[in-house]
Parts: sequence; structure tokens; C-alpha cells
Amino acid sequence: MEKRARPFGVPSSPSFNIQHSPLVPLDLSRNDNAPDPVPTFVTQKSAFRLVIEPLAIAIVLALGVRAALRLYVIPSASMAPTLVPGDHIVVTPYRFSARPSRGDVIVFRSTRANDELMIKRVIGTPGDLVETRAGRVIVSGHALPEPYVASQATTGSISPQIIPADCYFVLGDNRADSLDSRSWGVLPADLVVGRARMVLWSSEGVGGREPGAVAAAPSPTPDSRLPALEGSRRTRLFKLIQ
Repeated sequence: MEKRARPFGVPSSPSFNIQHSPLVPLDLSRNDNAPDPVPTFVTQKSAFRLVIEPLAIAIVLALGVRAALRLYVIPSASMAPTLVPGDHIVVTPYRFSARPSRGDVIVFRSTRANDELMIKRVIGTPGDLVETRAGRVIVSGHALPEPYVASQATTGSISPQIIPADCYFVLGDNRADSLDSRSWGVLPADLVVGRARMVLWSSEGVGGREPGAVAAAPSPTPDSRLPALEGSRRTRLFKLIQ
């Protein structure tokens, strides 16, 4: 038999002995790239964190909101028409160097009972000269614009007085039905809780005994000038207090 010459540099093909090289069956069910099984304790820990972490975050957020915002209910009418019985209001504390300004509606602890909260409007700040002339409030020689007062003539007589340091002169918007600085004097600054910012919503059937109620006016007589509110409470939703 003629032998063909093999080209120079081309290796000869390897020979296999099939009889001594048995084939290994391929296991298709095996996946070498599959991750190792997760231990049971890791799965249980993940489930625990899934429940606890959102709960902890919710608690922290709730505490933060509670520190920044306070909610109160108006049970009486000394701040009408700005605030009426049944209004649920948001109050924010004065932070850092902030102080109440003239015109702010503020919540404060009563000068007569520390556990009683009241709400009035700041009329005079430290150093102001406050008085009335013909029923008009005069501050440092200038008539105070009061669009929030239904009848300025009901303010009555206020003798000229200079507001001491760290004190405020406060009045209710419903001058004929409000006990305020005209009767118990100036308000010390350390009794101020915060500024009323917004009416969240308004509801009926709110009384002075309800928890969280602010005594807007501890008036001895009911107010007959309070307008009827039936059908108008929804218009007070998210109303800014000015």
C-alpha cells in the first residue's frame, strides 16, 4: 500500500482507543452555576427585618411629626369668625430665635391655670404702646388694621400701656365674647405653646371637655353673633389661619 507523505510541520491526528475511553453520561439536572442554598436562619432574619424596619421608621417619623406639629380643637367662639367651634387646627412651636409677631394667632397656657390652653391673636409685642381710641386699637400711635374683627367698636377701652419685655398683649377676634389681656393683663412669653397655622377640618358637636380642646374663649355667656355653619364647614378644609 502506498503511504502518503505528511506535510512538514503538521502534527499527526491523535488516535483514541474507544474501547478504553468510556463516555460519561451528562447530568442535565445539575447546574454548576446555581447558588448554594440560603441557610434557614438568614431567611428568618430577612423576614424579621422586613417587618421591624418599616415599623421603626414609622415610629420615628410619627415622633418627628408630633414634635413639629400639634393638633387642637376649638370648643368656643372668642376667635370667630377666624376660628369657630369644631375647627381642628395645626399648631407649630416657635423654633430657635423665632418669636410671635403682631397679628399671629397663638396657643398658650392660661395665666390662671397652667393645664388650660387658650388661643388669641397677638396685638402688642414687647416695647409697643397699646391703647384704644373710639373703639380702635392704637399701637405706638398708629391705628391697627384689623380686617379679622367683625366689629371694632366692641373692643372697648384699653388704657395706654407699654408692653414689658418678654410679654405680649393678646385679644380674641370676637371682642364682645372674649376674656383676654383686657381682663387678665399681658401674656408672659414662656407660656406660649406655638402659632396656629391651619384649619385641617371642622366638625360639629365639639365641647370644651374634649381631649386636646383649646379654650378659645372662657366666656360666661354664649355668643349670639356666631354665624350659622351648617353646610359651610367643608369650606374650612385646609384653611390657612391669617
